[in-house]
Amino acid sequence: MSTRLEQLAARRRLLQVRCAVQRGDIAEIEADLDAGAARVDRVVAMAQRFTPLLLVTGVAIVVAMGPGRVLGLVGQGLAAATIANRAARLLR
Repeated sequence: MSTRLEQLAARRRLLQVRCAVQRGDIAEIEADLDAGAARVDRVVAMAQRFTPLLLVTGVAIVVAMGPGRVLGLVGQGLAAATIANRAARLLR
């Protein structure tokens, strides 16, 4: 019976070591996620600060160029973006 207890004790120690390793892995993953979330938070904060400026600039451009011309440029930009996206997919 003592060998069975020794086997169970050894198995328990092995499982405890595996749990400790997994906790370490989880801590590393959490740190990576926290770093990524911090970057996203900084970008969102910057976008919130510049949103009024971008809005005013956009309105000024539309007034200066005229809505028809701006819409034409936006359409051309979307077409170019679509072509660039397809080209990037082909090159992958």
